[in-house]
Amino acid sequence: MKVRSVQHEMLPETSVDDRSRQAAVVSLRRLLNTQVRPRNVELYEREGRPAWERRHGRPPESVDEVRAAFFESRRYRLWSAMHRAAQEMIWISAGEPVFRDIERLEATAEKLAQAPGRRGGLELAPGGYRPPGEVADVDIHLQPGGYALTRGPRDVSCGALYENGGNVFAFGQGLGKGDSKAGAVIRHLEATRPGLQPRRILDLGCSAGGAACHYAAYYPEAEVHAVDIGEGMLRYAHARAESLGVRVFFHQMNAAELRFGDGEFDLVVSHNLLHEIGRDNRRAMMREAFRVCEAGGLVVHQDVPTRFEPTLVRQVERAWDTRFNGEAHWSTYSGDDLLADMRAAGFPPESIEETRLEKVAGPGGWYLVLGHKPA
Repeated sequence: MKVRSVQHEMLPETSVDDRSRQAAVVSLRRLLNTQVRPRNVELYEREGRPAWERRHGRPPESVDEVRAAFFESRRYRLWSAMHRAAQEMIWISAGEPVFRDIERLEATAEKLAQAPGRRGGLELAPGGYRPPGEVADVDIHLQPGGYALTRGPRDVSCGALYENGGNVFAFGQGLGKGDSKAGAVIRHLEATRPGLQPRRILDLGCSAGGAACHYAAYYPEAEVHAVDIGEGMLRYAHARAESLGVRVFFHQMNAAELRFGDGEFDLVVSHNLLHEIGRDNRRAMMREAFRVCEAGGLVVHQDVPTRFEPTLVRQVERAWDTRFNGEAHWSTYSGDDLLADMRAAGFPPESIEETRLEKVAGPGGWYLVLGHKPA
């Protein structure tokens, strides 16, 4: 599958020392996630749970009790502290080159946004837009300032932090490369709906525009629109798309309160948005996705695969991010009945598909729930 290069003008210039620090963080995270973390459940069974039972005279039963039992294990506590420290190190190693190069990045973004040959567009909400606090007031993934960070009328630091931090977070693979969430969805659509050629695509919660650019590159005849809440994120996403030479129209909107008309899009997608917003906004977003999807069109929500964890213990282990990584809605997403939410949004039960997607490259997978709007 063709995927675009991650190289573009909106990446900050990095020194040898910057790249060395980032490589060190990548190596530390890979060690903690692939070598140490798989043993956490074993540590719970061997150390945490027995210690909790000795203390309380019975086995742990609730989510809170299982979580407390994990922390009875000294080695689990060590992993937790190191994992939190590594997450903070991501933003140090990614943030220093961003802010050192921020003036050039802002100037480049303005040049790209105003270029006579620009392909897409950027629409910011008029006059004092206040993004929803459940996202704007949280440093998701510990990203400094969160996804709505805006430091001024030219600021692009939020998007630059997101992309560069994401490169380190994803073990250096980068947005838009082989491990593309959009690529996994496109591969699934090709396998299940051969010949699909969407005309108008909407990406909800687009962040720095990685998925939106992927759709625009893969379906060059389609008109791609993308929405998110933060000015700095969207300025960066628009400049990034222009630098890559793809046509995407970015809009500052809450995905739960879209300003598009009914039935404007034949493919509506979201990537890792379900777990970033609370229950009420998530359900409203699903209703809006159904509304703006045309009759006969598709709505596809892709997200992290924590919903496939088979036991309470494994669910609690995966929910570490809720307490220590700024993922306030992780457990809500993992435990809620999303099929019921899709039905409530308007999709007939027989039109809904729930499955696990394999990643385009590397081990692991994604969660997917898809609805087909009746013609």
